[in-house]
Amino acid sequence: MKLTKLHIYGFGKHENVEIDLINGINVLFGENEAGKTTIQQFILHILFGFPQRNSPLLRYEPKNSSTYGGSVQIFDHESQSITIERVKGKASGDVTVYFPDGSRGGERELTKILHGYSRADFEAIFSFSLLQLQGFEKMTEEELTRTLLSSGTTGIDTLAVVENQFIKDMGELFKPTGRKPLINQKIEELRELETTYKHQLEEVEKYEPSIKRLNELETIVEELDQQEKEISTQLQRYLEWKQLKPLKEKETKLNQELDLIKHQLFPSDGIRRFELIKDKLNRNDVEMEQLKKELDLLTIHATILTPQQLEELQSFLNRETEWHQLRSKRIQIEEEQSKTLQNQMQQLALVGVDWEKSLAHIVQADVSIQQEDKLVTILQTERNLELELQQEKRLLQMKEQDLLQQQQRVRETKRANKSSANQKANGIMYAIIAAIVLVGIIIGFTQSNWMVALTAIVISGIVYAGFTQMMKTWHQSNDVQTYVDLLKKEQESLQQNISILKQEIGELESKKTDISKQVNEFLNSYHISEQLSPSLLPELFKRLRIIQEQQIELDQMETKLYEVRMRIQQLFKQAVEKTPKNLSEDMLFHQLREFYLDEKKKSEDVQYKEARIYEHQNKLHELLLLQHSYTEQIQILFREANVDIESDYYSANSINEQKVELEKELHHIHMQLAGKQINLNDFDDVFEDECKEKLVHLQKQRHDNNEEKASLIYQTKKLLEDEEQSEQLQLLEQKKTELHELVKKWAAQKAIVESIKQIMKQLKEERLPEVLESAQHYFKLLTNNSYEQMILSPEGSFEAVKTTGQRFKIAELSQATKEQAYISLRLALAVSLQSKAPFPIILDDPFVHFDRVRLKQVVQLMAELQKEHQLLYFTCHDNMQYVWEDASVIQVTTLLPRKVGVVK
Repeated sequence: MKLTKLHIYGFGKHENVEIDLINGINVLFGENEAGKTTIQQFILHILFGFPQRNSPLLRYEPKNSSTYGGSVQIFDHESQSITIERVKGKASGDVTVYFPDGSRGGERELTKILHGYSRADFEAIFSFSLLQLQGFEKMTEEELTRTLLSSGTTGIDTLAVVENQFIKDMGELFKPTGRKPLINQKIEELRELETTYKHQLEEVEKYEPSIKRLNELETIVEELDQQEKEISTQLQRYLEWKQLKPLKEKETKLNQELDLIKHQLFPSDGIRRFELIKDKLNRNDVEMEQLKKELDLLTIHATILTPQQLEELQSFLNRETEWHQLRSKRIQIEEEQSKTLQNQMQQLALVGVDWEKSLAHIVQADVSIQQEDKLVTILQTERNLELELQQEKRLLQMKEQDLLQQQQRVRETKRANKSSANQKANGIMYAIIAAIVLVGIIIGFTQSNWMVALTAIVISGIVYAGFTQMMKTWHQSNDVQTYVDLLKKEQESLQQNISILKQEIGELESKKTDISKQVNEFLNSYHISEQLSPSLLPELFKRLRIIQEQQIELDQMETKLYEVRMRIQQLFKQAVEKTPKNLSEDMLFHQLREFYLDEKKKSEDVQYKEARIYEHQNKLHELLLLQHSYTEQIQILFREANVDIESDYYSANSINEQKVELEKELHHIHMQLAGKQINLNDFDDVFEDECKEKLVHLQKQRHDNNEEKASLIYQTKKLLEDEEQSEQLQLLEQKKTELHELVKKWAAQKAIVESIKQIMKQLKEERLPEVLESAQHYFKLLTNNSYEQMILSPEGSFEAVKTTGQRFKIAELSQATKEQAYISLRLALAVSLQSKAPFPIILDDPFVHFDRVRLKQVVQLMAELQKEHQLLYFTCHDNMQYVWEDASVIQVTTLLPRKVGVVK
């Protein structure tokens, strides 16, 4: 049977609501008080009727509407669409069943559709909620077993309830030690009535003639009873003696055997303690041997450096950047030095000196501007003297030529006449002037000294003036002799001038020689060639200054280079001091790093091995202490057993076991004797026969006396019977009858209880195995394979078996695991009844105690069950809406009149 649609006319808070259901999982989700339970109860109320008004079940009558009820549309096992409608009417409501062919039915047809199941049957098998599971925590093991048993057989606890009710009723009728049960009361009443009736008889017997004989007979019977009792007592003592005799004999024998070994001492539980200590000692020895082997393998290779030296080396390695910077700086300075040196050599080559011989002098030479100016002045003076000397020499040469010409003229004048002399004189005069001017201009142009040309012009002017004056004088006198005299005077004047010029030339040459000597000395001091043009002197001083500046730079570079080299040497020396290896300057820090890493690795290895050795030594020391402890414990055991070696210890144990066994047997005999003391010689073998003969004789006498007594009592009874005695007897018989009826009722109830037990036994044997097989599969799945089986023990209690084989009683499981066992049985029973009662399975949030893993397993199980069963899952947990992909999710809070819930 599958539910396809719910139509709520008016039920609880829901009015005029339709809900479509699918053939699979239907999840009805809603917050608290959304109306989920109302929908669940609606289904049960429509199918099985509204509860009575005095029933503890709620009727869910709507508060705001007079319409009460609704309809449920189903598909039965024949795939017919049937509508079941129940509305307000009689106590359980008026039900109408609408069939596809248009026919209608009532309660009888509905009962047939429901396969005769009542609401209690349905809820016990196909519907369960968190409320049913919450009581598990308080159940006893017996209650849990009964609940699980009913869940796996009938699904209901009716038989158990009936059984408990009958047991309760039986307890109200009779209890062996009770006072309030009816049968117990009736028995007490009968005892009182019999006592009263006996007293009445005793009163009557006082007045009868036979009372004396009765008393005598009573005395005789009592004496016979006393004798019989004494003989019986003696016979009982004999039988007891006979029974205890073998025990006493065995006791005597055991005591004799025990006397032989009673002094043997042995520690309690000695063998187990000895073997346990010995096993620990052997394991300890093996572990010690293993540790010694490991210690032998832990060979420490000595390191070259101490930890402090290693740290210093590591700190020194941090100066690698400084090392490379120094080396780079050295190379840079050397390159700059080489470049500067090359430039200096080029400058020296340009100056024209040998740098190997003259460099030191040039560096020390004074090439200041003052010195340069001084040298320039000397050279300029020398040049001026040279020019002046050349000028004076030319002038001297001209004077000498003039003198020669003058002498020639005097001679010619003497030969020529006056006119010719005048013309010639004028010609001579103009020739002399022209010659003087021409020579002056030529000398001034060639020597770039215009003072010479100006001097020549001045001299020409003087010659012209003198010659003119002479000519005037000569013309005035017109005397040739005068002219000759004049020429002679002029000749003399020229001779004087020549003498003066020669003197001046001599002085100039002397000055020039001095100046040339000074220049040569100056240039020689710089190792410079004497042939030097004055125009090159500024360039020379410039080059010399460059050379000196370069030398200063070279000296500074040399100083820096020296400092760098010294620093490099210091670092290299420090590196050499920190390692015994042969170091190369180029690979210094690479070699140091390799050496450091190697030593560090050795140091770490040493530290590790030292730590391991320390641990092993400590462990070895502990094991040695344990060895001493175990050995001492063994010696203590040996001392307690009073032995020295192991074989004697085991022999002592054997003797001790024999002693313990004898003591156990003696204890068992003492328990049987129960402190009774007997003597083996108290009785002989014929005592029993004698006692039996005496008893037979006494019993015969008592029988005869009793017969006589009975006869007398009967006679006396007839005499004493009256109406009160009859009424008392009648009441006694009435009470006996009532007691008989109560006993019959108790026996009937006892028979019913036994029948119920037989039925439960039959259900266990027939239905439970099939259900239990499926339940085990579900239980294993729900517990994520933590438990392998769920079985019913021979004692009748359920047990859960782990995969390891460990067994737990149901009461020992956690709350969630108990619930999983219950759910497994309920689902297994519902599945087993599918062919007989194909009802949907309704679950009201029963998985709240499950953890994440087991919740995942139950989700998987329900996904499998939905293939064959319709499932209605009511929940208030939001995450349960999304665990089944194919589920129809109904949002209860969104239900509106004539609308279905939101389906996801």
